[in-house]
Amino acid sequence: MKKTLSLIAVMAYLGAFAQFTSPNTGVTYNLTSLAQAAPGTVTNNGDHFLISQNVTISANDKLIIDENTIVKLNKDVMLYIFGTYQTNSPQLIYTTNVEGEAYKGIRFEDTSTVDIKNTTIEKGGGMRVNTSNFVMNNCIIRKNVTMSGGATSSAAIQFGSVNNTLIKNSGFIENYGSALGSGANISVSGTIDSNYFYGNNTSNQNRPQINMGPGGTAGIVITNNEIIGNRNLTMTGGISASALIGGANNVKIEYNIIRDNRYGITVAGNSSYGTVTRNIIENNNTQNNPLQGGSGINFIGSGTAVMDIKVSGNQVRGNLWGVTLQGTAQANFGSDIPGKENEGKNIFKNNINEGKVYALYNNTPNNIEAKFNCWREGELSNDAMVEDVITHQVDDTAYGVVNFKPYNCGAVQAVTDLQKAKLQVYPNPSQGTFNLKSESEGNVVITDFSGRTVYSGSVIKGENKINLKATAGVYILNYQNETAKSSTKIVIQ
Repeated sequence: MKKTLSLIAVMAYLGAFAQFTSPNTGVTYNLTSLAQAAPGTVTNNGDHFLISQNVTISANDKLIIDENTIVKLNKDVMLYIFGTYQTNSPQLIYTTNVEGEAYKGIRFEDTSTVDIKNTTIEKGGGMRVNTSNFVMNNCIIRKNVTMSGGATSSAAIQFGSVNNTLIKNSGFIENYGSALGSGANISVSGTIDSNYFYGNNTSNQNRPQINMGPGGTAGIVITNNEIIGNRNLTMTGGISASALIGGANNVKIEYNIIRDNRYGITVAGNSSYGTVTRNIIENNNTQNNPLQGGSGINFIGSGTAVMDIKVSGNQVRGNLWGVTLQGTAQANFGSDIPGKENEGKNIFKNNINEGKVYALYNNTPNNIEAKFNCWREGELSNDAMVEDVITHQVDDTAYGVVNFKPYNCGAVQAVTDLQKAKLQVYPNPSQGTFNLKSESEGNVVITDFSGRTVYSGSVIKGENKINLKATAGVYILNYQNETAKSSTKIVIQ
């Protein structure tokens, strides 16, 4: 009798702590039916679901979430997806069950197909993406951590060797590591478009908010993002796209706003090629140590391969260095050489350290084409004035020549981003109530990424308080007065 009772007790104990793996027979779950199929592992508590042990969705099965709800996960719990994952609900939140006790995260394995949207993932171990069939849209990834045995080791979303992934219209806020990352020896291609990054790498280790390894021949596309640093995190960079151990590194870094990081953009590896175009790169100087960082754009190369990056239309202001080239790196900043044409049109201003302005520092033996640029914004420059902000063979015979003539400099060139339009939005992110400070009257329209208007109204000169009733996500704030218009991304948490 005692043996029977003991066996029953053991079976009850194991049942209470059972993990769940779906049967791999083509079954489709939502959260409600998953709780029914996995009692004791997934619990429907009415206002939220609790996942108390690991859940695995097998390769032939589907988890399609249509509930507008919160999913809480116990400490050390992992969600494994080998099959199909899709969110159809207007708002879904993954969070920890007990504050301060992080769950291990979510793994999307190589056989999975993922369409994740309208989802907040917070206070866990982040997401490991091992599948090329991955699309993320209108999500918030915030305050995730790294841990032993967790989904990631250095970023809120960490990629395996994948191709053609898409992350768009999402916010990455105050994660412990980088927001996005991949290994230095792993080829990852995909698109990172129209996202908002703020204050990631709260660990303040030496890493950027976007930390990508080689993009391969398919390439990594980083466009239309805002990458804003927390100035107290002095070791956090903006974007790094690197092929330090070889392999093709096709990069397209365009139309981003990058401010208040340790550095702006770094492209490393002589196998790198592509474009760095029309970015606004300002005040990336938080460490304030010119020997260790502070470049608006930095190219690093080694070996005999020829780096081939076209750099044009960027606005580079207020960094410790404007552009730096190191090792054997090369880039084209403006050229009329047949086959290498580049319009130039980069703008430089007040990139300064230790009292001296450095628009471009060519710390390589290579000659650099750099025509048609404005080296001293707002000043009618002559050759001597331009020479004063460029470091090259004239300053040290070990350096290559920078061919900077002809150059474009004259009247102040108009810029329509928020800072130049004298418009401030804070706090950002917010819970829906934020301040807008304007130096003139105007109109504001806030839309989601489908173009649907969620707010419109007029603003006065000075302080304006806006109460936005909208679900969590990333939105576009458009401001216009009689003479200027501007836009920025805002995040509602």
